[in-house]
Amino acid sequence: MTRSAELTARQHRNLAAAQRVRFITDSIDGTLRDDDFRRYLVIEEAFVLTAVRILGLVVAESTSLDDATDHVTSLSNLVGEQREYFAGLREQFPYDGDVDELIEGSSVLSNYALGLARKDGRAAALVAMFAAETLYLSWCRAAMDRSVDREPALQEWIEMHTRPAFVAQVDALAREVDAMDEVDDATLDAWFVGMLAAEMEFHDAAITHDSGVDKRH
Repeated sequence: MTRSAELTARQHRNLAAAQRVRFITDSIDGTLRDDDFRRYLVIEEAFVLTAVRILGLVVAESTSLDDATDHVTSLSNLVGEQREYFAGLREQFPYDGDVDELIEGSSVLSNYALGLARKDGRAAALVAMFAAETLYLSWCRAAMDRSVDREPALQEWIEMHTRPAFVAQVDALAREVDAMDEVDDATLDAWFVGMLAAEMEFHDAAITHDSGVDKRH
């Protein structure tokens, strides 16, 4: 078994817990509220910029063109396909609250991931991104297995995270983990579980915990 497979196997329970947050379960079963989707679009677009910064650090610390190539491709996808996705939805799903406050309330993910990358370098950055992208590939595949009605824009986001380009991105991160002979399992686990914990808080920030008025689609 590869190191990346061993890592995800050890973290199976934490990955499962991260998929039980309400934003993800509502997205999977087609009950995500319109207000929560609007909130998610704001905070996720902000995190995409963080991901760009993290992969920029990864590329900067790469020692060969081969080491950098996969991550340059991922950067291109973030500033291309994903940037266009969010830009195309701003008018359709405007958020009428305080954007800065909402982003600050979800900043745990950016703070953890970028802080880890700056403190512990390329390997830590790659493991954090591997945790995040493994989570997304898993829950979006689970969503694709459910025949439910979803907001088309949410459906597109889910499909985007199961297409070959995204799968290739996850595979590239897995290969990086496989090659981390200098990092022990305990450190890999700490970086991975820390990212999952931050992801859970981040996704919780997308949910409006109000009086429970049902605004579901």
